[in-house]
Amino acid sequence: MTGIHCGKLIHEELRRQRRSVVWFAKEMLTTRGNMYNILRRPHLNTDFLVRASEKLHHDFFRDISEKLQLATKTHAEE
Repeated sequence: MTGIHCGKLIHEELRRQRRSVVWFAKEMLTTRGNMYNILRRPHLNTDFLVRASEKLHHDFFRDISEKLQLATKTHAEE
């Protein structure tokens, strides 16, 4: 997916909710260091995105879909 960085989407939502990576790592049952590695990744598996959506009460799939629709619309207009 061009231009969609899943790790950044989650990190931005953590900031918006004023939650720490340490808190999120505990919620996701992993270490702080591993969570920072995960958030650097542009591509994440759907299971992780589902769990992140549940923990943060935020639909990351909608975010991805909206960005994809915008990119498709922009590409079609070119």
